[in-house]
Amino acid sequence: MRDWAGYRKGLLAIALLAAIAVALFVLAPVPRLAPVAPVSIGLYGAVFLCLYAGLVPPRLLRSFGRVLYVFPPFWGIGAGAVWMIWAHAADADKARIYPGLITGLIVVLGWFVTFVISSYREAEQADRIRRDTLVAIKNEIFALVDKMDNVAIRSNAQLVQGRIASGVKDAQGKESDYFPFATMESEPIVFEALGTSVPGLEEATVAAVVRFYAEYTDLRRMVEDSRTEDIKRLPRDRRVNFHKQLTKRRIGTLTMGLKALVEINFELGIEDPENIGRSGENPEITP
Repeated sequence: MRDWAGYRKGLLAIALLAAIAVALFVLAPVPRLAPVAPVSIGLYGAVFLCLYAGLVPPRLLRSFGRVLYVFPPFWGIGAGAVWMIWAHAADADKARIYPGLITGLIVVLGWFVTFVISSYREAEQADRIRRDTLVAIKNEIFALVDKMDNVAIRSNAQLVQGRIASGVKDAQGKESDYFPFATMESEPIVFEALGTSVPGLEEATVAAVVRFYAEYTDLRRMVEDSRTEDIKRLPRDRRVNFHKQLTKRRIGTLTMGLKALVEINFELGIEDPENIGRSGENPEITP
C-alpha cells in the first residue's frame, strides 16, 4: 500500500526541484552562467526520474527493477564487444559499422521492451490473484466472525455455565442436568480452496489469516466434542470447565478474526482498515 503522506511530500520536493531546474535552464544562455547548463540538464533528468518513480504504478517499477537486475551483464559484454570492434576498425570501415550498431541497439531495445512487458503482465496477473484471494478470504472470515459476534459471548457463557452447575427444573419442579445446545460451525471452504494462494500475501496478513483459521479449526473440534455422549456423561464441574475452555476459544477466534480482517483491509489499501462493520455484541473484544 502506498504511503500517501510520504507521497505528497515527495511531490512537493519534486516541484521544488523542477522550479530550480527551470530557473537554471532559463538562465543558462546567459554567457556568464553557461557553465550551469549541464547542471540544468542533470536536474531535469533527476526530476523526470522522481516523477516516474512517484507516479508510475508499483508493478511497472518492479518490472523495470527485474529487467535492470538481469540485463547489466549482457549490456557490459555487448558494450565491451562494440568498443573493441570500433577501436580496432579502420576509419574507412567505421562508416559501414555505424548503421550496424544502430540496428543492433534497436534490436536490444526491442528485447528490453518485450522483457518489461512480459514481466509486467506476470506481475499484473499475480497482483490480480492476490487481490482476488484477499477479497474472497475477507468475505469468508467476515461471515464467520459476524456469526460469533452476534452473541454476547461472555454474558451468555456465564448464564450457560450457571445452568450447567445448578441444573434446571421442569414444570413439575424436578431437577435435571442442563446440556447446552451448540450449533455446528461452518466449514472454511474458501480457505481450503484458496489455501495455496495465501503464501503470496504480505507476511502480516498471512500470519493473521493462518492464526485465525487455526483457532477456528480448534473451535469447530471443541463444538463437535460438546455434542458427544462422552461430554454429557461428565460430572457438572467438569462440564462447566469444558464450557469455560470453549468460551475462551470463541473469544480467541473472534479476536484473531478481527485482526485478520484489519490486516486484509490494510493490504487492500482501504483507507480505514479497522472499520470492519461488525455486529458489535462484543465491543470489549478488539483486534
